[in-house]
Amino acid sequence: SSLAVTVLLSMILPTMAEFLGNELLGTPEIICNTDTIEMNFRTRQPFSGKVYVKGHYNRPECRVDYAERGADGRPKGGIRLNHGACDMDRQRMVTEDGMMFSTVLVISFHPLFITKVDRAFNIKCMYREAQRQVQQQLDVSALPTETLSYEMPMPSCSYTIRRDQLDGPILRYARVGDQVVHRWECESEMYGVLVHSCFVEDGQGEKAMIVDERGCHTDHTLLGDPTYVEALNMAYRESFVFKFADRVAVRFQCEIRLCLKDDGGCDGITPPICFDSARNRINGINTTRVLRRRRSTDHLIREGDLISQTVYVIDKEEQRIDFLPDSDTPDILQSISFEGVKNVCLTPREVLSMATILGVLIFITIFLALFVCCRRFYRISDEERDFMKS
Repeated sequence: SSLAVTVLLSMILPTMAEFLGNELLGTPEIICNTDTIEMNFRTRQPFSGKVYVKGHYNRPECRVDYAERGADGRPKGGIRLNHGACDMDRQRMVTEDGMMFSTVLVISFHPLFITKVDRAFNIKCMYREAQRQVQQQLDVSALPTETLSYEMPMPSCSYTIRRDQLDGPILRYARVGDQVVHRWECESEMYGVLVHSCFVEDGQGEKAMIVDERGCHTDHTLLGDPTYVEALNMAYRESFVFKFADRVAVRFQCEIRLCLKDDGGCDGITPPICFDSARNRINGINTTRVLRRRRSTDHLIREGDLISQTVYVIDKEEQRIDFLPDSDTPDILQSISFEGVKNVCLTPREVLSMATILGVLIFITIFLALFVCCRRFYRISDEERDFMKS
């Protein structure tokens, strides 16, 4: 066994010394290519660890092992991800014309474990749509013409999950069944918003739709129809925390549709037309009026994506259930409550053990009492006998 320990230490100690003395130098360089995203970085010593996409370490296409080197001594391949690979986030931006690709890359120095020298980076690449301007000069008169233009700023929109109420704190950790409020908001009084095509994700590739493309719920037990404020720039919905089986994190992603409220630009767009299970109510809005407005106009302004924060969810507290195989145990033994103490329950086995111990203590007490009485009795008898002899 000592030989095995020596061999094991000889394998571990050089590795420990290698990664403990190494660290990242500066900030990694991000290269946003047409179809891929790359990351280059420098370390104090030659890097022989791994770089992987957070949450996807077990997928070979999402991990690069820098210990594998080519003939030139450089790591094979390098970290390069195609757009959309390894559950990379793809988000259409509302404030800017373009697409945002983002992912989290982890630089791990140890071959097996996450240590204090490891680093994680949220990588974002913004691809803006090209804008082409065509100009033509016409000499009509000598009077110069000035062009005045004004571009209406796009609103800043967010998707947050709040604890307990609409203005509650932003949720990070929760337990299954906790009450929360989903809140979609655009900071503008000129635009209305429609929330639609919402998915819940586990961060490892599994997702499920909870709000359809019309903006109506797909499963009322998970999330109901969003409720819109009168200004149409915010929607919310109360819900209870849920999660995927054997997963610890959930995140939500929704598409939003913006419309300009002036001159009825949001008529027929938001709020959506959603029927309840009995199909006798449409979000509290008059049916005929909504359907007539919906046919009148459809002024679509812009589409975008909103992603909520990641919420880490734990299961409910486990309930302990103990039972005895025989069914003849009296019900009175199933539970014992003590005065002044709430919710104190004992199993039948624990009750029988306590009764046995109590019986033994009572027996010992009685035995000691009898022993003391007997000794006192015999002592008095001896004294009387000595007195009679004298």
